[in-house]
Amino acid sequence: MSLYDWMTVNKVIAYRVFSSTDASDLPEGWQKPREFSLDAAAFFDGKTMSIFTDLTGRILINKKKTITLPLKELQSWLDNRIDSSVTLVGYGNEKFDHALLTHKHNVKGNPVDFSEIVSEASKLHYGDYPRRYDLRNLSTLNRKKQTAIAHLSFMLKPIALISEWQRGMMRNVLRVLAAEVELIAGLYKHMMVKEEIRITDERTERPVTIPCQFVRSNTFAFEEE
Repeated sequence: MSLYDWMTVNKVIAYRVFSSTDASDLPEGWQKPREFSLDAAAFFDGKTMSIFTDLTGRILINKKKTITLPLKELQSWLDNRIDSSVTLVGYGNEKFDHALLTHKHNVKGNPVDFSEIVSEASKLHYGDYPRRYDLRNLSTLNRKKQTAIAHLSFMLKPIALISEWQRGMMRNVLRVLAAEVELIAGLYKHMMVKEEIRITDERTERPVTIPCQFVRSNTFAFEEE
């Protein structure tokens, strides 16, 4: 089953949001996402990339149907596309993306943080505490590809993305967001279908595939604060 077909049948949409706010300028840094500006968002259903921003024109993503809309249309899009049966999956979104998105928008979907599922898998693998994994490295290990940027080495960290945005390189930032949501979608499907994920074992420094049968009984939807 193709990625689009699987995401459609299972009502899954992957997403990322971006803020150009520098956490160092805020009294509590990253602790209060709702104090950040929402400057861009990307959503992916397996076929169509929907990008929201006010600071650039149309974005084209290779081999993807892409729509670029102003942020003022985001709520209308959310109302039409995201109902209570939809799983809205991100990576690290429990701590930041979801809080920022829902600060000024009503979102009906069930939020899932894929990074928490991977962390739970690592906890079971090692038998002690959960580990955190970089999305780029995880995608490489599990052979997931994207078409928004030329190479995963161009997938910049949040601080570098803010710098790009401030330099007027908004399109570069939006392409990274598009790359990330495509990878999140592919990885999420991989784990839910195959019930496994590939990581680098810190004890041997070699790739290892770890079972994730627990995804059968735990949706990992988190509660909004």
